Amino acid sequence: MKKLSAVMLPLVLAGCGGASPSDDPTSEQVGSLPLTIIEPANNPSSAEKVALGKQLFWDPILSGNQDVACATCHHPDNGYAEHLDVSMGVGGVGLSEARTSGALVKRNSPTIVNTAYNGIDENSNYDPSATVMFWDNRATSLEDQALDPIRSKEEMRGDQFTEAEILDEVVSRLNANGEYMTLFTDAFGDSTINDERIAQALAAFERSLISANSPFDRYARGDESALTQQQVRGLNAFIDAGCNACHSGPMFSDYALHQLTVETNPKLTNAGIEDNGVDGKFRTPSLRNVALTAPYMHNGTERTLRDAIAFYDGVRNPSNDPALAALEFDDNDDIIDAIEAFLMSLTDESFDKTIPDAVPSGLNPGGDI
Repeated sequence: MKKLSAVMLPLVLAGCGGASPSDDPTSEQVGSLPLTIIEPANNPSSAEKVALGKQLFWDPILSGNQDVACATCHHPDNGYAEHLDVSMGVGGVGLSEARTSGALVKRNSPTIVNTAYNGIDENSNYDPSATVMFWDNRATSLEDQALDPIRSKEEMRGDQFTEAEILDEVVSRLNANGEYMTLFTDAFGDSTINDERIAQALAAFERSLISANSPFDRYARGDESALTQQQVRGLNAFIDAGCNACHSGPMFSDYALHQLTVETNPKLTNAGIEDNGVDGKFRTPSLRNVALTAPYMHNGTERTLRDAIAFYDGVRNPSNDPALAALEFDDNDDIIDAIEAFLMSLTDESFDKTIPDAVPSGLNPGGDI
């Protein structure tokens, strides 16, 4: 990863052998993503495993009522997220902002693009078997994460099965499907289907969704023409303000939990749903492809990227977080324009956006969308 240090224009590029960050929380480096990913030793990827994972990702056979798929809330047309403030799962109809009637899920659906890099530090070090997933960091790998939505009553399980029953039901359905028997044999060498292999296949597909060649990445690797002057000003403003204290490293996240005074979402309040995260704290989201994934915050209360930037002007600091205390954000139109332009330079849509025409269950790919 090429590290970047920005104090004044033109932007200074610091090589990977540069000085280590100081105790100042704003000294955290940002930079380009590696062009290759690290795979867990117990789940090496293969084309067959990724192909199986993609079918499972799109197939509502994994849900209790067979009406919701992973892709329902993580759709490639929306950067593998969705344009809803908080997701609607079981019983819902429609895609993204057009979705109605589904069970409310208490959080905004984050993108899964580049989750292969979760936990990466400024030196490109990470362990895909011991990282963090979800807004509350409760899962430690893509494999660990993959089955949680299936178990969730609101997301995929529904009322027909208990949390203890649903995975056995899904395995039974897949074992009764000849096409899945063949796909699992191709991916794993034999036809055994169990929850571990379902998780491994889903994780392999999710890990294949990478985008590491944004204009910012090209700029950080030495192509000075990749960013506009306004985007470079925005990068400098981003670092000068101390945004990189939390949005650091090549994924623009420290993957730590922080407490922000985010507005409550009336949808959740009206439904009697409370979400306090982990003692009021939620994980710093990555800013990769952030322009594709509005709305923002854990409960989707900031509607636009510009709103999300302006939120930090005078942001309160209820837990005396040193990173927030060091934030010096100047809320004026020129700076917001520049930071917004810079954040748009983190977009790279080269990830797989293809939608299967059919899935082995014969159900509608993506569920009731």
